[in-house]
Amino acid sequence: LKLQFLYFIVSQHHNMKTFLAVLALLSLSIVEAEGWGGYHRGYRYSLPGDWLWPSGSQFMWFKHFVRGEVHVKGDAEYAPYTFSTRTNLPQPAMIVFPNCVRDIQKTLRFARWHNMRISVLSTGHHMDVRNIADNAVHIVMSQFDEKTLLDAGEDKHIRVGPGQTFGDITKFVEEETYGEWAIATGADSTVGPYGWATGGGHGYLSRLTGLGADHLVSMRVVLTNGRVVTASERRHRELFRSLRGSGGSAYGIAVSMVFKLHPTPQKVTTFFGAFFPQSPEHSASIMQSYHNFISQAPKEAGGYYLTMGFIPGNPVFMVSFCYGDDCDQHISKLSSIPGCVPGLLPGNCQQNNTDTYYSLVNALAPSAGGNQYTISTSVSGDKALELIQTTTAWVLKPETIPMTKFCTQSSVLGGKMKELDVHGEETSISPAMRNADIQVTCVGTWADSATVEQRLQMVSDMDSWGESTIKPFGTGWVYWNEPQHNFPANDWKERYWGSMGNYNRLLRTKRRYDPFMQLRM
Repeated sequence: LKLQFLYFIVSQHHNMKTFLAVLALLSLSIVEAEGWGGYHRGYRYSLPGDWLWPSGSQFMWFKHFVRGEVHVKGDAEYAPYTFSTRTNLPQPAMIVFPNCVRDIQKTLRFARWHNMRISVLSTGHHMDVRNIADNAVHIVMSQFDEKTLLDAGEDKHIRVGPGQTFGDITKFVEEETYGEWAIATGADSTVGPYGWATGGGHGYLSRLTGLGADHLVSMRVVLTNGRVVTASERRHRELFRSLRGSGGSAYGIAVSMVFKLHPTPQKVTTFFGAFFPQSPEHSASIMQSYHNFISQAPKEAGGYYLTMGFIPGNPVFMVSFCYGDDCDQHISKLSSIPGCVPGLLPGNCQQNNTDTYYSLVNALAPSAGGNQYTISTSVSGDKALELIQTTTAWVLKPETIPMTKFCTQSSVLGGKMKELDVHGEETSISPAMRNADIQVTCVGTWADSATVEQRLQMVSDMDSWGESTIKPFGTGWVYWNEPQHNFPANDWKERYWGSMGNYNRLLRTKRRYDPFMQLRM
């Protein structure tokens, strides 16, 4: 019908302006029919050899058109970076390091014209290769590294770029506010604010102040049509809700975020302990003591319980903390456990009182890495003991594949976060995360010598174990930032986002702000 209409116009008008206008419309119609719009064509993107795929000269032209660095596949500088790889390193067609919003807009326009998939990397801290894709235009946001304190009446906010890490942000806030204010962060210093907050985000302060998504005040986003918008509770509210918890760069490319700061907790009681179980009875005592601690902990207390299968002796590490004056009775449940080995963690197996929250954060600044695959879910506090027993058995089970294993029980959910956004109208976090007390994450890390077949077998074995053993403990929810992503029951929509109602609401937002599905998750 479009072509018939255009033919009618041409047959009625013969001047040059009309001819050129009709030619342009005809070209756009052909492009739309043949290749444009992944959403309308079953999400198919152009591939090398397709007629929309850029030529070598078009790639070269683009390199001179933006201010930031551009590395095209085949260049000497081309080196796709990813934090962790399961089986292979994806090979994007082009890697762009924008240093201004205009660069992002030009990159989006180039990808749109050539119907190319877009992948976005903020800091590179992720547990799998989900922020990089084959044959994509890969946008690396490392140069968007702003850190600016903002006054908000009696409160304070901070504006940060997606290229920042919480290690640098925490140090900046401590120095600039003289230790009086703190930002809620992830437990790992290499975690970045964008991926952490958009996936929900938990850490040392989440039981006391809420999840990372709860602390977002606004986000400045470049949409795939090049428009720049600021999403907040007042403007683009549905977009803002989607960004607060649904994970990934699904709706646009964030160039800055504003977070609330919180008064720094001034008294912190901690216990850091390393235990090497000497017998089944000793192991059971360690598990029971931690269960007693976390099942009775107030919202001011939290911690981590790690079972390590790659260190001789299979040690258990405990990291526990409590804010305020009423902490001794809770932390003492752990400091009285026999068999703690001093010297492996800060604190030397003793209950310690410090003057400030920053003493805790600076003492614990882990940096994760490796070739990993993860299984995660959330549970209530009363299931802590049984879950520890189950995950410990998996960690200690011998494997034929060259791999190492560990499990972490993150007792940093619950508390204040359960009181916020009860009905899910302000954030898109799954209710299973919002209402949980503990998140468990089990990690398999293979040796560099492992073959691709062995790596795939490890992933398959972990998926089967997660479905049969871990999933029944809770709701089946999977933490977006530490995901299992092979689901035999094909229930990934409910596993990530809690319900089909929440998923469909997010999908409507996705179609509104990224109608051609350039940004794939």
